[in-house]
Amino acid sequence: MSAPTVVTPRIRTTLKRTLFWVIAAAFLLGVALASLNLAGTAVEGPPLDPTSPRESGTLALAEVLRQQGVDVVVTTSLSDTRDELTAAGNSTLFFTNFDGYLTDDQTREASALARTVIFAQPNLAALLAIAPEVAQAGAGSGTVPASCTATLAATAPEITAGPSSLRVIDSDAGATECYGNEDDGYGFISLDRGDTELLLLGATDALTNGDIISADNAAFSLQLLGQHDTVVWYTPSFADVADNGGVKTYDELAPDWVLPVVWLTALTLVTAALWRGRRFGPLVIEKLPVTVHSSETMQGRARLYEKTAARLHTLDALRIGSIRRLAVLCGMASTASVDDVINRIATLIDQPVVQLRILLVDADPANDSELLSLSDELLALEQRVASAIRPT
Repeated sequence: MSAPTVVTPRIRTTLKRTLFWVIAAAFLLGVALASLNLAGTAVEGPPLDPTSPRESGTLALAEVLRQQGVDVVVTTSLSDTRDELTAAGNSTLFFTNFDGYLTDDQTREASALARTVIFAQPNLAALLAIAPEVAQAGAGSGTVPASCTATLAATAPEITAGPSSLRVIDSDAGATECYGNEDDGYGFISLDRGDTELLLLGATDALTNGDIISADNAAFSLQLLGQHDTVVWYTPSFADVADNGGVKTYDELAPDWVLPVVWLTALTLVTAALWRGRRFGPLVIEKLPVTVHSSETMQGRARLYEKTAARLHTLDALRIGSIRRLAVLCGMASTASVDDVINRIATLIDQPVVQLRILLVDADPANDSELLSLSDELLALEQRVASAIRPT
């Protein structure tokens, strides 16, 4: 048997093989970037955002207010809000704190910045800070009547309730409760703070794009925010945390033991690299192509089969060689099927096809002894076929 040769592939061949994977990687990268861009544009903004056209946004209300001559100014920090309100004079401040960016002190300051201040969906901490006489009353749904004598009740006798409601827990607070009842709470509460009218709004669904045209929501929203010529719509952001001194560096956030551990780990890795690292010798130049003897390949595979106890794999290799040699003995093509070879030799040696198929195809050795026995049977079968074809 001739010895196989191993030839080093050319650079052009290597480039051709890798070109497909380069194109595939570029395509996948493009798909990933497109998906990220689409996901970024599909992210819904904060609730009651006056620039958001989504159902939870309030872009429709802001645009109608502008058409009615009200100047709607959108701010994202307390300092900008303070500057806008100072320049505007008498105005309305509408603000939220859904993400908790504002501290109690910042909430108190915001609630006193304008002549009319509307605080949407205040949480428990905010109520304790600016309106301790008011408490949360749970969730609201459906439509609710005004049930009060406030000016809003005349033009908006019914609005959409929810997502939250409030109730006054101090009867001497002098508060006005609207849009609800004592059992379920109210969606709107007005408090007189002297120079400031503080309005607490739980029924913010009435302002959103999705519900603005339901019930009397439009009239309620326009009258609520259109009391003055200017509305400053304040949505707190991370800038308020920075203004409050809440942003800390990684050094300030990390525990004291982190830096020593990092240095100790780095020193350990360097020491281990010097200890276990091995310096490679000079490159060995070998002429190509390299000739590998077939016996070395055969012995190497045999050792691998023995090491992994691959008895069936070993037997299959022996069977393949036997079937090829049997086909040649019978004058058949080397590409003849196993069934054709079995049928041919069955007639030659007068042995049942079932027995031959078990030996040549189905037998599975459970141990080394069975493997050796089947190997001997294969050799004996070849000898019997050769004797039947060329009798002495």
